[in-house]
Amino acid sequence: MFLLQLPVELLDAICEPVRPVDLVSFARTSSSIYPSAQRLLYRHLSLSSHAQNLRAVFAIARKPELARHVRTFSLRLDTSPVFGAFYRLLGVALSSMTELTSLDLFVDPTASWILSQTRHAYPRLLHFASSLPLDDHVAGFLRRTDALLELEIDGSIMPISLPAPILPVASLPRLSQFVGPSHVASAIVPGRPVESIHLPTGDLTVEDVISLANTTAHVVVFGATTSSLPILLLDALSQPPKPSFYEQVATVLTSLPDLKGFELAGMQWGPTKKATQADGNVWQSQPTVGDIVDAEDVDLDSDLFFAY
Repeated sequence: MFLLQLPVELLDAICEPVRPVDLVSFARTSSSIYPSAQRLLYRHLSLSSHAQNLRAVFAIARKPELARHVRTFSLRLDTSPVFGAFYRLLGVALSSMTELTSLDLFVDPTASWILSQTRHAYPRLLHFASSLPLDDHVAGFLRRTDALLELEIDGSIMPISLPAPILPVASLPRLSQFVGPSHVASAIVPGRPVESIHLPTGDLTVEDVISLANTTAHVVVFGATTSSLPILLLDALSQPPKPSFYEQVATVLTSLPDLKGFELAGMQWGPTKKATQADGNVWQSQPTVGDIVDAEDVDLDSDLFFAY
């Protein structure tokens, strides 16, 4: 009777630190605790063949009201065969998990059709990692995940010769991290604010670099493997400013008559007097001059000398 008088938020706070196995027993002792226990038990699900807890998929598929409690869902199946009925129920369960914030699906790569059963949007989904290739089923699912920040796609079974489905420019507007093969990255990254790119498979080419450079954000993390000549790739990655850029900088600096010094990307710029005083200064980058130490000034007995 006492528990019936407590607010739902307080009941949730009481149940939250309880271990799942104890929470199940706790819920059986009181009908007042059952709703809070149910919400917590289904909030974060990590299922695998090894853990032998795949029955949760059957429960969610048969009781869609449970799906609205799920926030993070992770499913990892080993190489053991799974009945087709399980994948059908998995598709039904996923179609009701519209409050997901994180989804990990590492299943048979040919089972991407399970995502075609999802017709609702996933407005809270921030993370999606999967062993599924980017095909029409996965692309259709991604079109309904406008809040997605992190995306991991497998392309090991998808031939490079087959073009990846094209996603509308308006989809994935907040994507900031991508993990997957280079040919899939070229279909996902351009036109989106991706800052972190990791290509664990495939051979990075200059063409890939040029395509990935079309991200709308500055890339701060980039990882890939390549057999191409490093000079060509480094030149494509560096993308130095054009001479016209430095000319524009010099023009702006000339309009600051009291400026005494300026540094841009580690380069020191200095003023040079024009022919007449009225013309002001001409600004240009200066070469770095190192200080050369004469041999007689070197202390051969110093610790610094022996360190080298």
